[in-house]
Amino acid sequence: MMFWVILGAGLVVLTLAGILVWWSIPWLSRRMIHHLLTRPMSDTWAELYLSMRSTPPVDFLYSSLRANTGDKVIRPMGSARPAHGLDDLAFVPAQLARRPVLETEPVELAVTLGRRRPRPLTFSMPLFLSGMAYGLALTKEARLALATASGEARIPLNSGQGPFLTEERALAYRYILQFGRWDWNRDPDILRQADMIEIQVGQGAMPGNAVIATPGEVGPEIKRLMRLGPDQAPIIHADLYLTRPDEPAALQDVVDYLRQIHPEVPIALKMGAGNELERDLDVALDAGVDVIVIDGTEGATGNAPITLSDHFGIPSLMALVRAERHLRITHTRDDVDLVISGGFREPGDFLKAYALGADAVGIGTIAMFALAHYQITEAVPLYPPTDLVFYRAHPRIPLDVEKAARGLRNFLESCRTEMTIAIRTMGHTSVHQLTPEDLSSLDPEIARITGVRYAGHPWAHQSPATPGQKPSEKALHGIRKASGLHRVR
Repeated sequence: MMFWVILGAGLVVLTLAGILVWWSIPWLSRRMIHHLLTRPMSDTWAELYLSMRSTPPVDFLYSSLRANTGDKVIRPMGSARPAHGLDDLAFVPAQLARRPVLETEPVELAVTLGRRRPRPLTFSMPLFLSGMAYGLALTKEARLALATASGEARIPLNSGQGPFLTEERALAYRYILQFGRWDWNRDPDILRQADMIEIQVGQGAMPGNAVIATPGEVGPEIKRLMRLGPDQAPIIHADLYLTRPDEPAALQDVVDYLRQIHPEVPIALKMGAGNELERDLDVALDAGVDVIVIDGTEGATGNAPITLSDHFGIPSLMALVRAERHLRITHTRDDVDLVISGGFREPGDFLKAYALGADAVGIGTIAMFALAHYQITEAVPLYPPTDLVFYRAHPRIPLDVEKAARGLRNFLESCRTEMTIAIRTMGHTSVHQLTPEDLSSLDPEIARITGVRYAGHPWAHQSPATPGQKPSEKALHGIRKASGLHRVR
Protein backbone atom coordinates (compact mmCIF):
# COMPACT_ATOMS: atom_id res chain seq x y z
CA MET A 1 0.00 0.00 0.00
CA MET A 2 2.81 2.40 0.93
CA PHE A 3 4.44 1.76 -2.48
CA TRP A 4 1.33 2.91 -4.36
CA VAL A 5 1.01 5.98 -2.15
CA ILE A 6 4.61 6.97 -2.85
CA LEU A 7 4.20 6.26 -6.56
CA GLY A 8 1.03 8.33 -6.74
CA ALA A 9 2.61 11.20 -4.86
CA GLY A 10 5.58 11.09 -7.18
CA LEU A 11 3.38 11.22 -10.25
CA VAL A 12 1.48 14.19 -8.81
CA VAL A 13 4.73 16.04 -8.09
CA LEU A 14 6.07 15.32 -11.59
CA THR A 15 2.82 16.46 -13.17
CA LEU A 16 2.82 19.71 -11.20
CA ALA A 17 6.47 20.29 -12.02
CA GLY A 18 5.75 19.72 -15.71
CA ILE A 19 2.87 22.20 -15.64
CA LEU A 20 5.07 24.75 -13.88
CA VAL A 21 7.86 24.34 -16.41
CA TRP A 22 5.41 24.53 -19.31
CA TRP A 23 3.93 27.73 -17.95
CA SER A 24 7.25 29.31 -17.07
CA ILE A 25 9.12 28.66 -20.36
CA PRO A 26 7.44 31.48 -22.33
CA TRP A 27 7.87 33.90 -19.42
CA LEU A 28 11.55 32.93 -18.97
CA SER A 29 12.19 33.16 -22.70
CA ARG A 30 10.72 36.65 -22.89
CA ARG A 31 12.72 37.76 -19.85
CA MET A 32 15.97 36.35 -21.27
CA ILE A 33 15.46 37.90 -24.70
CA HIS A 34 14.53 41.27 -23.16
CA HIS A 35 17.58 41.07 -20.89
CA LEU A 36 19.82 40.14 -23.83
CA LEU A 37 18.59 42.88 -26.16
CA THR A 38 18.37 45.78 -23.67
CA ARG A 39 21.35 45.45 -21.34
CA PRO A 40 25.05 46.03 -22.12
CA MET A 41 26.71 43.02 -23.70
CA SER A 42 29.19 42.73 -20.86
CA ASP A 43 26.27 42.07 -18.45
CA THR A 44 24.75 39.18 -20.43
CA TRP A 45 25.63 35.73 -21.67
CA ALA A 46 26.33 37.27 -25.07
CA GLU A 47 29.73 38.21 -23.69
CA LEU A 48 30.51 34.52 -23.14
CA TYR A 49 29.48 33.67 -26.70
CA LEU A 50 31.53 36.49 -28.21
CA SER A 51 34.51 35.64 -26.03
CA MET A 52 34.37 32.05 -27.27
CA ARG A 53 34.25 33.35 -30.85
CA SER A 54 37.25 35.64 -30.43
CA THR A 55 39.14 33.30 -28.10
CA PRO A 56 38.65 29.62 -29.00
CA PRO A 57 38.51 27.12 -26.13
CA VAL A 58 41.99 25.79 -26.91
CA ASP A 59 43.48 29.29 -26.56
CA PHE A 60 41.58 29.74 -23.30
CA LEU A 61 43.19 26.47 -22.14
CA TYR A 62 46.67 27.70 -23.08
CA SER A 63 46.04 30.99 -21.28
CA SER A 64 44.94 29.20 -18.13
CA LEU A 65 47.99 26.93 -18.14
CA ARG A 66 50.30 29.89 -18.54
CA ALA A 67 48.52 31.80 -15.77
CA ASN A 68 48.74 28.79 -13.48
CA THR A 69 52.46 28.00 -13.78
CA GLY A 70 54.26 30.97 -15.30
CA ASP A 71 56.18 28.43 -17.42
CA LYS A 72 56.14 27.65 -21.13
CA VAL A 73 53.23 25.54 -22.37
CA ILE A 74 54.22 22.20 -23.87
CA ARG A 75 51.95 20.43 -26.34
CA PRO A 76 52.64 16.78 -27.28
CA MET A 77 51.38 17.02 -30.88
CA GLY A 78 51.88 19.14 -33.97
CA SER A 79 50.20 22.40 -34.86
CA ALA A 80 46.44 22.43 -35.36
CA ARG A 81 46.53 25.70 -37.30
CA PRO A 82 45.33 25.49 -40.91
CA ALA A 83 48.08 25.06 -43.47
CA HIS A 84 48.30 24.73 -47.21
CA GLY A 85 48.03 20.99 -47.59
CA LEU A 86 47.67 18.07 -49.92
CA ASP A 87 43.87 17.95 -49.69
CA ASP A 88 43.67 20.49 -52.51
CA LEU A 89 45.36 18.05 -54.89
CA ALA A 90 43.65 15.13 -56.64
CA PHE A 91 45.04 12.25 -58.68
CA VAL A 92 44.25 11.96 -62.37
CA PRO A 93 42.61 8.57 -63.09
CA ALA A 94 43.50 6.59 -66.21
CA GLN A 95 40.34 5.51 -68.04
CA LEU A 96 40.22 6.06 -71.83
CA ALA A 97 42.77 8.64 -73.01
CA ARG A 98 45.11 6.98 -70.57
CA ARG A 99 44.41 3.35 -69.72
CA PRO A 100 44.58 1.84 -66.22
CA VAL A 101 46.81 -1.09 -65.39
CA LEU A 102 45.21 -4.49 -64.88
CA GLU A 103 44.88 -5.66 -61.30
CA THR A 104 47.09 -8.68 -62.10
CA GLU A 105 50.09 -6.48 -62.91
CA PRO A 106 52.70 -6.21 -60.13
CA VAL A 107 53.52 -2.72 -58.83
CA GLU A 108 56.98 -1.64 -57.72
CA LEU A 109 57.04 0.35 -54.47
CA ALA A 110 60.64 -0.14 -53.31
CA VAL A 111 62.82 2.97 -53.05
CA THR A 112 66.48 3.71 -52.36
CA LEU A 113 68.14 6.58 -50.50
CA GLY A 114 71.81 7.47 -50.71
CA ARG A 115 72.46 5.83 -54.07
CA ARG A 116 76.01 7.18 -54.26
CA ARG A 117 77.18 5.33 -51.16
CA PRO A 118 78.53 1.75 -51.09
CA ARG A 119 75.65 0.74 -48.80
CA PRO A 120 72.57 2.67 -49.94
CA LEU A 121 69.36 2.43 -47.94
CA THR A 122 66.78 0.36 -49.86
CA PHE A 123 63.32 -0.43 -48.44
CA SER A 124 60.01 -1.91 -49.56
CA MET A 125 57.87 1.23 -49.99
CA PRO A 126 58.42 5.00 -49.83
CA LEU A 127 57.71 5.25 -46.10
CA PHE A 128 59.82 5.24 -42.96
CA LEU A 129 59.13 5.71 -39.26
CA SER A 130 60.27 9.19 -38.22
CA GLY A 131 62.37 9.94 -35.17
CA MET A 132 60.43 9.70 -31.91
CA ALA A 133 62.92 9.53 -29.07
CA TYR A 134 62.96 6.92 -26.33
CA GLY A 135 62.56 8.68 -22.99
CA LEU A 136 62.19 12.18 -24.41
CA ALA A 137 58.99 11.20 -26.25
CA LEU A 138 58.07 7.49 -26.25
CA THR A 139 58.24 4.56 -23.87
CA LYS A 140 60.64 1.69 -24.39
CA GLU A 141 57.69 -0.58 -25.23
CA ALA A 142 56.55 1.84 -27.94
CA ARG A 143 60.04 1.96 -29.42
CA LEU A 144 60.29 -1.83 -29.49
CA ALA A 145 56.87 -2.05 -31.13
CA LEU A 146 57.99 0.45 -33.79
CA ALA A 147 61.12 -1.61 -34.39
CA THR A 148 59.12 -4.84 -34.68
CA ALA A 149 56.75 -3.28 -37.22
CA SER A 150 59.75 -1.89 -39.11
CA GLY A 151 61.19 -5.38 -39.43
CA GLU A 152 57.90 -6.90 -40.54
CA ALA A 153 57.06 -4.16 -43.05
CA ARG A 154 60.68 -3.86 -44.28
CA ILE A 155 60.93 -0.09 -43.83
CA PRO A 156 63.49 1.94 -41.83
CA LEU A 157 63.14 3.12 -38.24
CA ASN A 158 64.63 6.43 -37.12
CA SER A 159 66.12 6.52 -33.60
CA GLY A 160 65.07 10.09 -32.87
CA GLN A 161 66.96 12.13 -30.29
CA GLY A 162 66.84 9.52 -27.55
CA PRO A 163 69.51 7.09 -26.39
CA PHE A 164 70.49 4.09 -28.51
CA LEU A 165 68.59 0.89 -27.70
CA THR A 166 70.35 -2.35 -28.65
CA GLU A 167 67.05 -4.26 -28.64
CA GLU A 168 65.34 -1.98 -31.15
CA ARG A 169 68.38 -2.02 -33.45
CA ALA A 170 68.16 -5.80 -33.59
CA LEU A 171 64.43 -5.73 -34.44
CA ALA A 172 64.40 -2.93 -37.02
CA TYR A 173 64.67 -3.70 -40.73
CA ARG A 174 66.96 -0.73 -41.38
CA TYR A 175 68.12 1.73 -38.73
CA ILE A 176 68.55 5.51 -39.13
CA LEU A 177 70.55 6.93 -36.23
CA GLN A 178 70.21 10.62 -35.42
CA PHE A 179 73.41 12.48 -34.60
CA GLY A 180 72.91 15.96 -33.35
CA ARG A 181 73.01 18.51 -30.62
CA TRP A 182 73.32 16.17 -27.63
CA ASP A 183 76.06 14.23 -25.87
CA TRP A 184 74.74 10.68 -26.20
CA ASN A 185 75.00 8.23 -29.15
CA ARG A 186 78.43 9.59 -30.10
CA ASP A 187 80.34 6.38 -29.47
CA PRO A 188 81.83 5.18 -32.80
CA ASP A 189 80.64 1.64 -32.03
CA ILE A 190 77.06 2.95 -31.87
CA LEU A 191 77.44 5.07 -35.02
CA ARG A 192 78.73 2.08 -36.99
CA GLN A 193 75.50 0.18 -36.31
CA ALA A 194 73.49 2.65 -38.40
CA ASP A 195 72.27 2.01 -41.94
CA MET A 196 72.07 5.79 -42.36
CA ILE A 197 73.21 8.60 -40.07
CA GLU A 198 70.92 11.63 -39.89
CA ILE A 199 72.42 14.90 -38.68
CA GLN A 200 69.60 16.66 -36.83
CA VAL A 201 69.64 20.45 -36.76
CA GLY A 202 65.90 20.99 -36.27
CA GLN A 203 62.40 19.67 -36.93
CA GLY A 204 58.98 21.06 -37.79
CA ALA A 205 57.70 21.59 -34.26
CA MET A 206 61.06 22.66 -32.81
CA PRO A 207 63.34 24.25 -35.44
CA GLY A 208 66.80 24.62 -33.99
CA ASN A 209 66.11 25.43 -30.34
CA ALA A 210 67.55 24.04 -27.15
CA VAL A 211 65.55 21.54 -25.08
CA ILE A 212 66.39 21.13 -21.42
CA ALA A 213 64.58 18.48 -19.42
CA THR A 214 64.59 18.30 -15.62
CA PRO A 215 66.42 15.39 -13.96
CA GLY A 216 63.11 13.99 -12.70
CA GLU A 217 61.57 13.77 -16.16
CA VAL A 218 63.61 10.73 -17.19
CA GLY A 219 64.20 7.47 -15.36
CA PRO A 220 67.42 5.75 -14.29
CA GLU A 221 67.69 3.50 -17.36
CA ILE A 222 67.55 6.44 -19.75
CA LYS A 223 70.14 8.36 -17.74
CA ARG A 224 72.37 5.30 -17.82
CA LEU A 225 72.08 5.02 -21.62
CA MET A 226 72.72 8.75 -21.94
CA ARG A 227 75.65 8.45 -19.51
CA LEU A 228 74.18 11.07 -17.20
CA GLY A 229 74.53 11.32 -13.44
CA PRO A 230 71.47 11.00 -11.16
CA ASP A 231 71.10 14.77 -10.89
CA GLN A 232 71.97 15.60 -14.51
CA ALA A 233 69.32 16.72 -16.98
CA PRO A 234 69.31 15.67 -20.66
CA ILE A 235 70.06 18.70 -22.82
CA ILE A 236 69.56 19.10 -26.56
CA HIS A 237 71.62 22.15 -27.43
CA ALA A 238 70.70 24.81 -29.96
CA ASP A 239 73.54 24.20 -32.43
CA LEU A 240 75.69 21.40 -33.80
CA TYR A 241 79.01 20.61 -32.17
CA LEU A 242 81.67 17.90 -32.21
CA THR A 243 83.48 18.20 -28.88
CA ARG A 244 81.99 20.98 -26.76
CA PRO A 245 78.46 22.45 -26.87
CA ASP A 246 79.87 25.96 -26.50
CA GLU A 247 82.01 25.46 -29.63
CA PRO A 248 79.56 25.07 -32.56
CA ALA A 249 80.82 23.11 -35.55
CA ALA A 250 80.19 23.73 -39.24
CA LEU A 251 77.98 21.18 -40.97
CA GLN A 252 80.87 20.30 -43.31
CA ASP A 253 83.07 19.35 -40.34
CA VAL A 254 80.31 17.14 -38.88
CA VAL A 255 79.81 15.37 -42.22
CA ASP A 256 83.56 14.80 -42.61
CA TYR A 257 83.79 13.39 -39.09
CA LEU A 258 80.93 10.95 -39.65
CA ARG A 259 82.35 9.89 -43.03
CA GLN A 260 85.57 8.91 -41.29
CA ILE A 261 83.73 6.76 -38.77
CA HIS A 262 81.21 5.12 -41.12
CA PRO A 263 82.17 5.82 -44.75
CA GLU A 264 79.87 3.29 -46.43
CA VAL A 265 76.42 4.48 -45.39
CA PRO A 266 74.48 7.61 -46.48
CA ILE A 267 74.68 10.78 -44.41
CA ALA A 268 71.40 12.68 -44.16
CA LEU A 269 70.50 16.13 -42.85
CA LYS A 270 67.23 16.69 -40.96
CA MET A 271 65.90 20.25 -40.66
CA GLY A 272 62.69 22.16 -40.12
CA ALA A 273 61.33 24.05 -43.11
CA GLY A 274 61.70 27.83 -43.00
CA ASN A 275 61.45 30.65 -45.51
CA GLU A 276 65.24 30.64 -45.95
CA LEU A 277 64.89 27.06 -47.21
CA GLU A 278 66.98 27.53 -50.36
CA ARG A 279 69.91 29.00 -48.41
CA ASP A 280 69.73 26.12 -45.93
CA LEU A 281 69.70 23.67 -48.84
CA ASP A 282 72.81 25.27 -50.32
CA VAL A 283 74.69 24.78 -47.04
CA ALA A 284 73.64 21.13 -46.97
CA LEU A 285 74.63 20.62 -50.61
CA ASP A 286 78.04 22.23 -50.04
CA ALA A 287 78.61 19.89 -47.11
CA GLY A 288 78.02 16.88 -49.37
CA VAL A 289 75.14 15.16 -47.60
CA ASP A 290 73.46 12.28 -49.46
CA VAL A 291 69.90 12.82 -48.25
CA ILE A 292 68.00 15.95 -47.20
CA VAL A 293 65.07 15.39 -44.81
CA ILE A 294 62.71 18.36 -44.47
CA ASP A 295 60.10 18.56 -41.74
CA GLY A 296 57.20 20.91 -42.46
CA THR A 297 55.54 23.03 -39.81
CA GLU A 298 52.87 20.30 -39.38
CA GLY A 299 55.53 18.03 -37.88
CA ALA A 300 54.81 16.97 -34.32
CA THR A 301 56.94 16.21 -31.30
CA GLY A 302 56.44 15.08 -27.73
CA ASN A 303 57.42 18.31 -25.98
CA ALA A 304 57.27 21.39 -28.23
CA PRO A 305 56.47 24.84 -26.81
CA ILE A 306 53.33 25.86 -28.69
CA THR A 307 54.82 29.14 -29.91
CA LEU A 308 57.47 27.20 -31.83
CA SER A 309 54.96 24.65 -33.10
CA ASP A 310 52.31 27.15 -34.22
CA HIS A 311 54.28 30.19 -35.35
CA PHE A 312 57.50 28.96 -36.98
CA GLY A 313 58.25 27.37 -40.31
CA ILE A 314 56.31 26.74 -43.52
CA PRO A 315 53.97 23.88 -44.45
CA SER A 316 55.25 20.59 -45.84
CA LEU A 317 53.67 21.07 -49.27
CA MET A 318 55.34 24.44 -49.85
CA ALA A 319 58.65 23.17 -48.48
CA LEU A 320 58.64 20.09 -50.72
CA VAL A 321 57.81 22.02 -53.89
CA ARG A 322 60.38 24.72 -53.20
CA ALA A 323 63.10 22.24 -52.29
CA GLU A 324 62.56 20.06 -55.36
CA ARG A 325 62.50 23.14 -57.60
CA HIS A 326 65.71 24.51 -56.08
CA LEU A 327 67.51 21.21 -56.57
CA ARG A 328 66.52 21.17 -60.23
CA ILE A 329 67.47 24.81 -60.78
CA THR A 330 70.90 24.26 -59.22
CA HIS A 331 71.37 20.98 -61.15
CA THR A 332 71.88 19.06 -57.92
CA ARG A 333 68.77 16.84 -58.07
CA ASP A 334 70.88 13.81 -58.99
CA ASP A 335 73.30 14.47 -56.13
CA VAL A 336 70.88 14.08 -53.21
CA ASP A 337 67.66 12.34 -52.30
CA LEU A 338 64.80 14.43 -50.93
CA VAL A 339 62.63 13.27 -48.04
CA ILE A 340 59.62 15.05 -46.53
CA SER A 341 57.77 14.63 -43.23
CA GLY A 342 55.22 16.50 -41.16
CA GLY A 343 51.47 16.01 -41.35
CA PHE A 344 51.36 12.92 -43.60
CA ARG A 345 48.62 10.55 -42.47
CA GLU A 346 47.34 8.28 -45.27
CA PRO A 347 48.35 6.58 -48.57
CA GLY A 348 47.04 9.36 -50.82
CA ASP A 349 49.25 11.89 -49.01
CA PHE A 350 52.31 9.68 -49.43
CA LEU A 351 51.82 9.26 -53.18
CA LYS A 352 51.07 12.96 -53.74
CA ALA A 353 54.35 13.83 -52.03
CA TYR A 354 56.18 11.33 -54.21
CA ALA A 355 54.57 12.73 -57.37
CA LEU A 356 55.76 16.21 -56.33
CA GLY A 357 59.35 15.07 -55.99
CA ALA A 358 59.86 13.38 -52.61
CA ASP A 359 61.88 10.16 -52.62
CA ALA A 360 60.31 9.00 -49.34
CA VAL A 361 57.91 10.20 -46.65
CA GLY A 362 58.35 10.04 -42.88
CA ILE A 363 55.39 9.28 -40.61
CA GLY A 364 55.17 9.75 -36.85
CA THR A 365 51.88 10.81 -35.25
CA ILE A 366 49.73 8.44 -37.28
CA ALA A 367 52.08 5.56 -36.44
CA MET A 368 51.58 6.27 -32.73
CA PHE A 369 47.81 6.00 -33.08
CA ALA A 370 48.24 2.70 -34.91
CA LEU A 371 50.40 1.45 -32.02
CA ALA A 372 47.62 2.32 -29.55
CA HIS A 373 44.80 0.74 -31.57
CA TYR A 374 44.40 -2.59 -29.77
CA GLN A 375 44.59 -1.03 -26.29
CA ILE A 376 42.79 2.24 -26.87
CA THR A 377 39.80 1.23 -24.74
CA GLU A 378 42.15 0.84 -21.77
CA ALA A 379 42.96 4.55 -21.98
CA VAL A 380 39.80 6.39 -23.01
CA PRO A 381 37.76 8.08 -21.62
CA LEU A 382 39.93 8.74 -18.57
CA TYR A 383 43.19 9.22 -20.48
CA PRO A 384 44.11 10.16 -24.06
CA PRO A 385 45.23 7.34 -26.40
CA THR A 386 48.76 8.80 -26.45
CA ASP A 387 49.10 7.84 -22.79
CA LEU A 388 49.85 4.35 -24.07
CA VAL A 389 52.97 5.45 -25.92
CA PHE A 390 54.26 8.70 -24.37
CA TYR A 391 57.05 8.29 -21.86
CA ARG A 392 56.55 9.16 -18.22
CA ALA A 393 58.84 8.35 -15.35
CA HIS A 394 55.82 6.61 -13.76
CA PRO A 395 53.65 5.20 -16.60
CA ARG A 396 49.92 4.78 -15.99
CA ILE A 397 49.07 2.22 -18.68
CA PRO A 398 51.72 -0.28 -19.89
CA LEU A 399 51.78 -0.84 -23.67
CA ASP A 400 51.61 -4.42 -24.95
CA VAL A 401 54.49 -4.61 -27.46
CA GLU A 402 53.02 -7.47 -29.48
CA LYS A 403 49.58 -5.85 -29.85
CA ALA A 404 51.11 -2.45 -30.65
CA ALA A 405 53.39 -3.89 -33.33
CA ARG A 406 50.45 -5.75 -34.87
CA GLY A 407 48.40 -2.55 -35.10
CA LEU A 408 51.20 -0.66 -36.85
CA ARG A 409 52.04 -3.58 -39.13
CA ASN A 410 48.41 -3.82 -40.23
CA PHE A 411 48.31 -0.06 -40.84
CA LEU A 412 51.44 -0.22 -43.01
CA GLU A 413 50.18 -3.20 -44.99
CA SER A 414 46.89 -1.41 -45.59
CA CYS A 415 48.85 1.60 -46.89
CA ARG A 416 50.90 -0.68 -49.15
CA THR A 417 47.73 -2.20 -50.63
CA GLU A 418 46.04 1.15 -51.23
CA MET A 419 49.16 2.69 -52.78
CA THR A 420 49.37 -0.27 -55.16
CA ILE A 421 45.73 0.17 -56.20
CA ALA A 422 46.17 3.92 -56.67
CA ILE A 423 49.26 3.53 -58.86
CA ARG A 424 47.47 1.06 -61.12
CA THR A 425 44.49 3.42 -61.31
CA MET A 426 46.80 6.15 -62.63
CA GLY A 427 48.02 3.79 -65.35
CA HIS A 428 51.42 3.01 -63.85
CA THR A 429 53.27 -0.05 -62.61
CA SER A 430 55.85 1.70 -60.41
CA VAL A 431 55.89 4.48 -57.84
CA HIS A 432 58.89 5.87 -59.76
CA GLN A 433 56.62 6.72 -62.70
CA LEU A 434 54.64 9.29 -60.70
CA THR A 435 55.09 12.92 -61.77
CA PRO A 436 53.16 16.18 -61.25
CA GLU A 437 51.19 15.28 -64.40
CA ASP A 438 49.42 12.63 -62.31
CA LEU A 439 47.90 15.41 -60.20
CA SER A 440 45.36 18.18 -60.64
CA SER A 441 44.72 21.06 -58.26
CA LEU A 442 41.30 21.94 -56.90
CA ASP A 443 42.52 25.39 -55.87
CA PRO A 444 44.10 27.95 -58.23
CA GLU A 445 46.52 29.16 -55.55
CA ILE A 446 47.76 25.62 -54.89
CA ALA A 447 48.07 25.17 -58.66
CA ARG A 448 50.28 28.27 -58.80
CA ILE A 449 52.43 27.11 -55.86
CA THR A 450 52.92 23.56 -57.08
CA GLY A 451 52.85 23.98 -60.86
CA VAL A 452 50.13 21.33 -61.03
CA ARG A 453 47.31 21.86 -63.53
CA TYR A 454 44.21 23.58 -62.17
CA ALA A 455 41.14 21.33 -62.38
CA GLY A 456 38.86 24.28 -63.12
CA HIS A 457 40.31 24.73 -66.60
CA PRO A 458 40.38 22.31 -69.55
CA TRP A 459 43.45 20.13 -69.49
CA ALA A 460 44.65 21.02 -72.99
CA HIS A 461 44.93 24.73 -72.05
CA GLN A 462 47.48 24.16 -69.33
CA SER A 463 51.00 22.99 -68.70
CA PRO A 464 51.96 21.44 -65.35
CA ALA A 465 55.01 23.69 -65.07
CA THR A 466 53.35 26.96 -66.07
CA PRO A 467 49.57 26.97 -65.53
CA GLY A 468 47.72 28.82 -68.29
CA GLN A 469 50.12 27.96 -71.15
CA LYS A 470 49.38 25.38 -73.84
CA PRO A 471 51.66 22.32 -73.68
CA SER A 472 53.91 21.56 -76.62
CA GLU A 473 53.10 18.90 -79.19
CA LYS A 474 55.85 16.77 -77.70
CA ALA A 475 54.26 17.09 -74.25
CA LEU A 476 50.82 16.24 -75.66
CA HIS A 477 52.24 13.18 -77.40
CA GLY A 478 53.95 12.05 -74.22
CA ILE A 479 50.83 12.52 -72.12
CA ARG A 480 48.69 10.57 -74.58
CA LYS A 481 51.12 7.70 -74.07
CA ALA A 482 51.29 8.29 -70.33
CA SER A 483 51.79 4.64 -69.50
CA GLY A 484 55.39 5.28 -70.51
CA LEU A 485 55.90 8.24 -68.20
CA HIS A 486 58.97 7.96 -66.00
CA ARG A 487 60.09 9.93 -63.02
CA VAL A 488 62.11 13.01 -63.96
CA ARG A 489 65.14 13.71 -61.80
